[in-house]
Amino acid sequence: MKIRSVKLLSALLAAVMMMGSLVSLASCGETVEEDPKDTVVTKGEAGTVAEEETKFIAYDNVAKEKFDREFVILSRDDMKDQYEVEKITGEILNDLIYERNTVVSEDLDIEIVVIDGGDFSVVNSELIRQVGANDDDYDMYTGHKVAFMNCVTGNYLYDLNQIDTMDLTQPYWDQACRENLSLMGKNFMMTGDIDPASMLISACFVFNKDLNTELGKTAPYELVDNGQWTLDTYLAQVQDVSRDLNNDGALTYGDDLFSNTIWSLDGGFSMFYGAGGRFVTVNEEGEPELTYRADHVISIYEKLYKAIVTENAFWLPVSEINNYGVNYAIFTEGRALYCDITLAKISSFLADMDSDYGIVPVPKYDEAQKEYLSFVNGASPFVMVAQNEKDLDFVGTVLEAMAAYNYDNVTPKMFEIVTKLQSARDPDSSRMVDYIIRNRVYDFGYFVELELTNVVMNALSGQKENIASDLKSKNRAGEKALEKLMDKFGGE
Repeated sequence: MKIRSVKLLSALLAAVMMMGSLVSLASCGETVEEDPKDTVVTKGEAGTVAEEETKFIAYDNVAKEKFDREFVILSRDDMKDQYEVEKITGEILNDLIYERNTVVSEDLDIEIVVIDGGDFSVVNSELIRQVGANDDDYDMYTGHKVAFMNCVTGNYLYDLNQIDTMDLTQPYWDQACRENLSLMGKNFMMTGDIDPASMLISACFVFNKDLNTELGKTAPYELVDNGQWTLDTYLAQVQDVSRDLNNDGALTYGDDLFSNTIWSLDGGFSMFYGAGGRFVTVNEEGEPELTYRADHVISIYEKLYKAIVTENAFWLPVSEINNYGVNYAIFTEGRALYCDITLAKISSFLADMDSDYGIVPVPKYDEAQKEYLSFVNGASPFVMVAQNEKDLDFVGTVLEAMAAYNYDNVTPKMFEIVTKLQSARDPDSSRMVDYIIRNRVYDFGYFVELELTNVVMNALSGQKENIASDLKSKNRAGEKALEKLMDKFGGE
């Protein structure tokens, strides 16, 4: 039985003080599928058999074993409130998590204990230390993109597929994550309904409805519904919008109007992946391969260049990272038609906006692209279990229960969570949120930090019109990095 101790907390505090806090500004799938159905056969009045469909309740189908023990989570400080809340406060997500913890704790006879591990680097270091010392103080860890290289390839994590009481094929686990972040058929980091914050770290656009009307534009909702919200239609929407309002001969973020406002660490990725871009695919054998087509990447980039550089979108470069948030301020002040954002940041940055705004997915490449795709950036939380965990059945049972409960009770209220009911100004945006969380994108290359995946972002930052040579120069380095990874991991 895992017991909280002053010694354990002191050790964590010391680790945090030694390592410092690495602030992660990059906010980072959840593929929400149609609810499976259970079919109930009933007798009709004339003796005929009719089929009545009833909604699948995931939580009804998970095990409810009694344990009489603590379930201990070492959490990133920025994700602690996904697992621990002290009381009902009236805030939607807080209260839903409180209810989830209450129900699961009573049904499984457990106490959910959440330890604040500091930032993700400290959580990673403590996980590695625990495995090295063969300690088992925690049942679950909340992971970050950086954990993929630090913890996965170092063999510090347990393959979640091998936990008998977990079923990663269930709809409450993110199937895009399961398929695209697997390595040799193994899944060491997983997300889904268990982490509402993960779904909230989904790329999207917001648009200023008042400015949209003033400029004589059509709201893009109908385009989205008809599958016509593409890079070309978006370009038509933003053409000639940016303008020098104070006539000083320059476009500056404090004074002028912009077609879109973008933070570079998210925007280049969100629009590239939203348009179906992908550098690495995990094949059926679980091996990551460079599968991108240079001509397709170049075609996407040409459209992004026109939409962002030619149409003078405001692009906050990495060099001005200390000004983080100014890109959202431009939008809230009514000086941008669109804003590239994540669902999580809508309530954080737009809550006090005077103008009305709408929410839409990131545009597709063209109408032939079947789905709207939402990039998941590196700050998304992931479930991790240490390689030396001593009671896997217990851990799996609890994780399944928490995920299933959220699937039934938290995810359906995602729009309310996103907007906190303050910006539910039209029913269309609610429908748009469903598009956004339905198909989320994980690129294996992005998660293992191949330089190749930064080509688009870096070229847009430098306003470089052609990226063909950059792709060619980074391609071989990408191949070597994946070969090295497989050499290290393939024999495990």
